Amino acid sequence: MRIRNLAVTATLIPVLMLAGCGADTSADVAASSPGAQKASKHTDIPAGAGQPETTQASDDPVVNAYYDYRAALDTMMKSGGKATKQLIPVMTPTLYKAISLQAKYYRARKLRNTGATKVVWAKRTVAAAGVIVRACYDTKAARTVDAKGRGVIPAKSPTRWVDEMRVEQRDGRWVVDGGRTTPQKC
Repeated sequence: MRIRNLAVTATLIPVLMLAGCGADTSADVAASSPGAQKASKHTDIPAGAGQPETTQASDDPVVNAYYDYRAALDTMMKSGGKATKQLIPVMTPTLYKAISLQAKYYRARKLRNTGATKVVWAKRTVAAAGVIVRACYDTKAARTVDAKGRGVIPAKSPTRWVDEMRVEQRDGRWVVDGGRTTPQKC
């Protein structure tokens, strides 16, 4: 039961602690589900690497900002929360502060991710809150493990997630500003 509680906590803490990121007052949260891995359209990045790979998966720079964010987040989670510098250029300072708390959680619990997440699709939309990238990703091949290599996410946890991330332009570069992630068949 204790492992299950840890797994549920590992799943929910990063998502819940990011509520209210950004300028709007809705219950948006960052895409930080523990099973999240780097977009499969990027090449593998060794744990602790300074910069994520920037292989572009789209002609749209807004969608590519999402892929860069996903790759940087994956690098952080594969490193067990130790590699965070690659997060700075791909997200806003507010989101970076929140994701840094997730990194701290990974370090404290000695968690890390293995495997790879596959981004099934990603597309740009425009909403009242600004430019949104809506993306579906699959974490079936991804695992969050403890120091002994044991999986910490319950086997019946969802493996398909939909991200709805706000993307904004800062200093001539598109960066992710947060949003929400929900388990959903896509």
